[in-house]
Formats: sequence, structure tokens, C-alpha cells
Amino acid sequence: MSICMAGIDWKSANMDKREAFSFTGSQVARLCRAIRQMDGVDGCVLLATCNRTELYLSGADNLNPAHLLCRAAGAPGAEALFAVRAGDEAARHLMRVSCGLCSQILGEDQIVSQVKRAYQIAHETGSTDAELSQLFRIAATAGKRSRTQVRLSAAPLSVAGQAVALMEQAAGDLRGKRALVIGNGEMGRLASSLLVARGCEVTVTLRSYYHGHTIVPAGCHAVAYGARMQCAAACDILLSATTSPHYTVARDDLAQLAQVPPIVCDLSMPRDIEPAVREMDEVEVFLDMDSMGGRDVHVNADDRRQVEQIIEEEMAEFARWRAYRQALPLIEELCELTAERVAIGYDFAVLSDGEDGKTTEKMESAARLAAHKTARLLLSGLQGELGDGALETCRDAILRKAPQLRDGRIG
Repeated sequence: MSICMAGIDWKSANMDKREAFSFTGSQVARLCRAIRQMDGVDGCVLLATCNRTELYLSGADNLNPAHLLCRAAGAPGAEALFAVRAGDEAARHLMRVSCGLCSQILGEDQIVSQVKRAYQIAHETGSTDAELSQLFRIAATAGKRSRTQVRLSAAPLSVAGQAVALMEQAAGDLRGKRALVIGNGEMGRLASSLLVARGCEVTVTLRSYYHGHTIVPAGCHAVAYGARMQCAAACDILLSATTSPHYTVARDDLAQLAQVPPIVCDLSMPRDIEPAVREMDEVEVFLDMDSMGGRDVHVNADDRRQVEQIIEEEMAEFARWRAYRQALPLIEELCELTAERVAIGYDFAVLSDGEDGKTTEKMESAARLAAHKTARLLLSGLQGELGDGALETCRDAILRKAPQLRDGRIG
């Protein structure tokens, strides 16, 4: 069994190409189920964010994750867009992703929760196996360690933060600006809070309101989603961040307004705002996911090395887990041989001192169980410290001393 992955991200493809592989949570679940049923696949996890789509597989050595994802997504012929990795390279890449080293906003805060969410969806659909489960758990640990032990960048650590910084750079000052934020998910709430912190008057749209469940960011007003365009006509900033499969803002919508917001920002994938809006004369600043930069000039080389060291430590932990898992059948065989070796080494009828047959049987059974448990405890504890072939050597030594075990002639 081996692990492999195929991925497309902001470095390898622009939004026009990435958009075909942008999936909602329900679509991710459906694709995981479909891919898991394909020949040779033992487990799969699909990581889909605004800036990347990556499919991780475990199973047969000849799996082609790019082909399988394109086939499942109904996008044949797009395999060349994907980078493919296998084995340790695939595992290390996931850990680098989780630590934010591959993000457009280097060290971004959201990526760890996105990695965990991708695993959760796959787990809930029954698409994971032990190998991928352990890899994603360890990758999440690496990401959490990198957040708490190292701060990679002095720049904003989220796409929303970068977007607000770019708006502020373009406008000079956001104080007193009126902003409409379409979408009240994680990205929309974060953008709203950051705009409020810059002194903006912010209105957020809500499709529905449930008391105690719907969160309206502090300092924000709320309007119904259907009233978004009326509100936009009175705003300086229009920002959309939803998971809608359709445009929330079309060019014709804006063209009908008495006043078009001069700053327009689309933080969605697939896109919320029709790209033709960029060409409108009234729009002075148009930002989308491809506008968020991707430079890491703020990163200290020592900080990067610290994160790489965390990744190597977690890779070593994953290697130990895999070695132990691969050794489990041999450990079990050794435990059984040890128990049998004890059983044939003593005459329990004599040891039971003439008691009835049930007593003799109980003594032998207890001796087998004790030998089995002791062997498992010792071998499990020592497995990571033993050299290559040590378990095989132990097995061969037992069989030399008791050749009847090799032939299955016990007693």
C-alpha cells in the first residue's frame, strides 16, 4: 500500500483553471464517496480551499490521482494541470500545506482548520483508511505546532487580512468608508471584523436569521441577502465571500445602480462577482483571489527553518507509526510463538500436582495468556528501538529451539 496525491494551486494555475476544481463541502463528500469506490483505492481525502484542490489517496501502487479526480469531477483532459507526488514526498507536502508554507498568504491561520475539515468530511463519508487518518492527524499536529511555536510572517495571516490591507493601501484610509459584505461565513465574518477595526461602517447580508445561531460580527449592521444591491448603491466597498455556485453580483446588477462602489473585492472560489465587473469604468480597485500576492519577503529564514524542523519531526513520527503498523503481523506471530513455546516447555499435569483436568487446563491457559501479553508489551515497547530484521531474528531463534512449532506439531 502507498500514499499519493495530485494537486492544483494558486502557483500552478490561475482562477480560470482552478475554478473547475472548486468544490463545496457537499460536493467534496460526493467526490470522496465516488473515488473511494474506484479500483485500487483504499482511502481518499479531498482538500478543497479557495486556492488549492488536492486529492490524497492510499491503495495500489499504480494509482493516478490526477486522472481519478478529473474523472470524478467531470473534467477529463485536465490532468496536466496537477502536480503529482507519492510516498514521503506526498506526506511531507501535506505537512508543508498544513504549516502554511504552501499558502498564498504564507503562514495563514485558516489552513489547519481546512486540513482538519477535509479529513472530517472524508471520515464521515467512510472514505478514509488507517494510513490517511494517521497522516492527516499528524499533519494537523505539525500545523498547530508551527502556529504556536513560530510566527512566519509579520504580514496579514489570512486572505481576508491581505484583502483589507490592499484596500487600505489603495484608498489611503478606510475610516468612514461604507462597506457591504455579502456572505456571513467564516471568510465574510473575518473580513467584516477587520473592516470594522479599520473604522468602516459595515453591513453584512444574511440569507436567514436564527436567534442564537446566526453570528453577526460586532459593530456590523445586517440586511437581507435580497436587499444587497440597494445597499451596494450607498457603499464605497463591495466585498463578496460566499460558497454560492452562482454569481452574487453580476455586471448588469451594478450597471443599474445610481452609484457603483469604487472598490470591489471577490474572496470566493468559485467566483461570486462576474469578472466583467473589473472592466467597469466606475470600479477603481478590483481584487480577487489572484490579487492576494504570494510573496514571502517578510519571512525570517530562521523561522522557516524552525517550521521545516517541526515538519521533519512529525515525518519521523509518521514513519515510526508506519513501521509499527507494518510490524504488527510479525509481532502477533511472535506473541503466539512465545505462548506456544511456554506451553510445550512445561508439563502442566505435573505442575497441577494431581488436580483434576480442569485445573491443568486452566493453568496452561493462564500461562499462554501471560506469555502472550508479556511478549506483546515488550515487543510493542521495543519495536521502535529495534534494528531492521530484529523481529525476524527473534522468530527464527524460537523456531530453532522448538522446531515442532514450525511444523505445527504442538505438544
